[in-house]
This record gives sequence, structure tokens and C-alpha cells, in this order.
Amino acid sequence: MRIRAISAALATIAVSTVPASASADPAETFIEQEHDRLDHMLRTPESPAREAQIHQALSGFVDYDELTRRAFGEPCPAAIPGCDDLWSGLAAAQRAEVRDLLEQLVRKNYERNLSKTLDYDVTYRGTKATGADTRVLTEAKDRQKPREPATRIDYVVMQTPGGLRVVDVITEGSSMTKSYYEQFRKKMHDPNEGYSNIVSKLREKIDKKG
Repeated sequence: MRIRAISAALATIAVSTVPASASADPAETFIEQEHDRLDHMLRTPESPAREAQIHQALSGFVDYDELTRRAFGEPCPAAIPGCDDLWSGLAAAQRAEVRDLLEQLVRKNYERNLSKTLDYDVTYRGTKATGADTRVLTEAKDRQKPREPATRIDYVVMQTPGGLRVVDVITEGSSMTKSYYEQFRKKMHDPNEGYSNIVSKLREKIDKKG
């Protein structure tokens, strides 16, 4: 998946939802409540105030710090043998830089796809514990295309000092942070690319119109 495509996976959080049961896992309840909150915001008229509210809501939904660390291999994706911890090799200033860029890119792709997600319904399929994380299983279906199969979208949630937060999104079995990691690792090991190329590509995606 390309950088733009994997970031756009987060856009699916702004959809109408089929309520989870009263006995749902706290992580599932968290996802459902945030879905409803964002859905309500998206149905209000566009304005700078609405955009600011959406930015704030996303900051309380996604842990960009943890997402960035995972995208740079800390912890390394379990499915990748011989994985490198790229994060440990970055200086403090570099860590701050890529964290800010990833937040901007994820947020941009989310906002760009808002209009596409209001025609989707989400059905909750329970949760699965994966170490310290909880994977909330969902299916998103386009109401305008009822014959098309639902898209499987799982949210990886962890407990943080600020409460529950999303740290990864897995769309049809493809992990966003793992996909980022594979791209970043390839660039870091290419003598013609490296860290500077990662930054330039992220900035290019952020600055691209449309």
C-alpha cells in the first residue's frame, strides 16, 4: 500500500454505526462512541470551528506518538523476521519531525475522505486481545452499493495515560503501521535515500493538493 492509501484507512472512522451490545468490551465501546461523535460533527455545516473540532476529536482518538513509533519498528511488527528498530536510531529532533509529519498526513487523508465515509455503516464483530492491545473487529458497508461485500476494518486500541487510543488500523488484513514500516525500512537501508528521503516523501504527500 502506498503512503497515501494507508493513511486514508483512518478515514473510515467517520461512519454511521450499528450499536454494540451493552456488554461490549471497553475498547469496542470507545470506538463506537468516537464514531458517533465524529459522525455528528461531519453532519454540521463546514466551518473553521468544525475543522478545529474534528482535529481535536482525532487527537483524542489516535495516539500519534505510539503510531509513529510502531511505524518505525518500535515494537517491530511480529510478522517481519529480522525486523530493525528504526526508531532507536533516530535523534530526538528526527523523532519529533516524523511524528509531526505523520500526524499531518493521517489527518489530511482523513479529512479528504470525509465525504466518502458518511454512506457507510459499521457493524461490530467483537474484540480480540493481542498482548497489551485490543483489536476491535468491525465491518464497513457502503449503503449506496449494497451488493458489494463489506470491508473488514479492525482498530488496534491500547490503554495510554490519557485513556484508550487507536494505535493502528488493519484494513482487510493489512496493518497501517506495518505498511509504513516496510516502506521506511526499505528507504533507510537504501544508500541513495535514507531518512531525508522519508521526510521529503511525507512532505510531498502532505503538500499535494486533492
